Amino acid sequence: MNEGGVLDERFALAPDPELARVAWERVRDAGVEVDSEDVIRLLGFSTAAGDFLVRHPDEGTAVGDPSGRDRAALENEVAADTERLGVVAGLRRFRRRAILRVATRDLAGAAVDDVVREISDVADACVQAACPPNLAVVALGKWGGRELNYASDIDLLLVHGADDPGAAQLVRTLSEQTEDGIAFKVDAALRPGGRSAALSRSLEAILAYYERESATWERQAMIKARAAAGDLALGEAFVAGVEAFVYPDRLEPAAIDEVRRTKVRLEEYIRQRGKELTEVKRGRGGIRDVEFAVQLLQIVHGRRDASLRSPNTLAALAALTTEGYVAAPDADALADAYRFLRRLEHRLQMVRDLQTHDLPPGAPARTALARSLDLPDAAALQREYDRTTTLVRGIHERLFYRPLLEAFAGPAQPRPGIDRAATEELLEGLGFAEPSRSYDVLARVVDADTRLGKVVRNIFPVMAPALALAADPGAALVRLERVGEAVGARQGPADALATDPGAARRLAHVVGASRFATELLVADPERLRALADDAVWADDADAALVRVVARYAARELTPRATGDAITEVADRVLADAVDHAAPTVPFAVIGLGKLGARELNFASDLDVVFVYEGEGPGDLASGVAAAERVMQLVRDAGWEIDADLRPEGRNGPLARSIAGFLEYWERYAEPWESQALLRTRAVAGDRALGRRFELAAGDVAYPPDGVTVDRAVEMRRMRERMERERVKPPEAARFHFKLGHGSLADVQFATELLLLRYAGADEELRTPRTLEAIERLAERRLVEQTVARDLGEAFVFLADVKNALEVDRRVHAEAVPAAPDEQTSLARRLGYEEYPRQAFIDDYLRITRRCRRAMERVFQEELA
Repeated sequence: MNEGGVLDERFALAPDPELARVAWERVRDAGVEVDSEDVIRLLGFSTAAGDFLVRHPDEGTAVGDPSGRDRAALENEVAADTERLGVVAGLRRFRRRAILRVATRDLAGAAVDDVVREISDVADACVQAACPPNLAVVALGKWGGRELNYASDIDLLLVHGADDPGAAQLVRTLSEQTEDGIAFKVDAALRPGGRSAALSRSLEAILAYYERESATWERQAMIKARAAAGDLALGEAFVAGVEAFVYPDRLEPAAIDEVRRTKVRLEEYIRQRGKELTEVKRGRGGIRDVEFAVQLLQIVHGRRDASLRSPNTLAALAALTTEGYVAAPDADALADAYRFLRRLEHRLQMVRDLQTHDLPPGAPARTALARSLDLPDAAALQREYDRTTTLVRGIHERLFYRPLLEAFAGPAQPRPGIDRAATEELLEGLGFAEPSRSYDVLARVVDADTRLGKVVRNIFPVMAPALALAADPGAALVRLERVGEAVGARQGPADALATDPGAARRLAHVVGASRFATELLVADPERLRALADDAVWADDADAALVRVVARYAARELTPRATGDAITEVADRVLADAVDHAAPTVPFAVIGLGKLGARELNFASDLDVVFVYEGEGPGDLASGVAAAERVMQLVRDAGWEIDADLRPEGRNGPLARSIAGFLEYWERYAEPWESQALLRTRAVAGDRALGRRFELAAGDVAYPPDGVTVDRAVEMRRMRERMERERVKPPEAARFHFKLGHGSLADVQFATELLLLRYAGADEELRTPRTLEAIERLAERRLVEQTVARDLGEAFVFLADVKNALEVDRRVHAEAVPAAPDEQTSLARRLGYEEYPRQAFIDDYLRITRRCRRAMERVFQEELA
């Protein structure tokens, strides 16, 4: 192929082939022989490169040199230039040549990490060549992190060791405009006192400023401080000295809030300028989102962990990941996104050697930009940019606004498992009865050789309060160890906690409150993912139940919401069982009792009846077979299911046709059976059949003419007989919250009597839910406000007591335990902190006393 054909192919590979052809002709006419594919690619994207080679044709060979340079080589190169051309001209020639050489390698596929490091080293070499003696140059910002852009300012802070350090001369030498431009634009605005203050200060004066006067944002800026040039020993002394103020022993929560407010102000500024979606640096999901998230985590956690104190963003992110502060998938995604955004930013600045961060508006410019990134066209670039910024923004918000981040503020606590004396003191202060023994357990939990150990070690301040509130903190810690052993080498469950400290806090509540839920986690540690803030329903009902336990124990769920949440899990279990049973006739599961009312407790049986559509022995056999299969599947899933409330009880068929139910209710149903239908709800199976059952049951349950005196008398006798016959000994009734004095049964009977009286004529009153029924009755003034208040308060309080007793082992509880220590444990689980046992007993007696009076008031009015 002739030379023209070869060149045409090389031009075609450039981001802008026509620009490549025109620039090649310009530099060839200037006397530069260019046959390197990499240089042609550069000429086809960067007009600054063509201008430089036309002006300095003797630099053609040097720009095309593909090899990278370390700082020592760069210092030798700049020394030769300044000796040959003078300091001012030599610095500018060196900088332009070196930057274009890096750009050539960059467009050819060099790693972003290597590109930013060499650009930073170019700046180091320039500043070192221009720096007078007795002056330390401390690099800040991207320069401090060795992650400079092509056209970055260099942020610096100057520390002097003599009266006349020559700081102003340094700035002039670097930034004075000449026919070859500048070496670097210097920004010293981050110095103490800002632009109006002296350019440099002594070490003592500058450290005194950071100790006494500096704002949060000024200390944040020092995260990236690096001794870069001049008197390196003096610069390193400053970096070491300021570290105590960047990573203080005590971090006020307001400092975290201030970092967040600074970011919000920056976002608002960009939004007002209309650049939220187009500026790579400060726009939504841009470079600053990565940097601020990493820096906030450094500020918070770097006080205890010196490995996090790198000024380099990617190095700091890697350390945060290695040490268990950030989940590996999040960190990997964030690092890849950051590299893409930095490459994009480099391409924007490479074109004209100008400091810009905005995506160009025109399609031709965007197409060339896309091709420079190995993307086919402008549309592909937009898709990749949108995908990347959306991903960054999501992770940024999860890390930067991480729940409970303020829990790490205050004095820097000892890292558990490292300083035994300090950790034992901390455990003793948290209420661990045997701090030495608990330390041994904790040391195994936070073993740094395991991923989970690192994570727990870092987030222990979030978990500690929940463990301390446990009835037995030491036992809770042992259960946490069992979960850790089950996790073993699995990274996923550990990263679930690193991603969301709220999940770690919930885990602490689980092991502190519930043995049965702990065992579910031990059986499958992947269930830890269910503890995350944004966890959604999984196919694993046990994982969903663990989440309910966690949220209940953490007091995130009200007693009412807890009943809803447990019922939602039970409904799913029943629905799955019906699906697997695959009935051959229309078939539905009807919930009664607490299941029907969506008021389940942790150890509640699932009261059900089974209904099918059909006639004859064959359909009956199919319905019964499906019911038997459902019963077995539900029990296999770990739930107790009870179908004894069906017509004829255990003597009747397990499933009955809808016609059979209607006939039974009309001819044989006892009053108590009709009363049980007040809490009817179709739970699973054929929806139409279930709805027909609900409507028919409502017609039976709610007498159209209200309740008769005889029926009310019978209900009162039934209530008294329950208490008399099922609460033994009689004096136990005072603390029998299911059937005793002022118990849940009192609430239930009073509410059901009111529904029987009024809901026959007013269908809007009908609801299987106890608290909702009380509220509807009160809204219509069908019950006294004080009665409604006392019944509602008792229902909520006693349901909470029942859950607090059942959440540990998932064993039925009907009465407050008699032992004082168990009462104390119960009170602590309910959130009582000061004199917990006595405060709980006082509340219990007051609430149940009012409840009994309210129930009696309801029956008295009906029987009057």
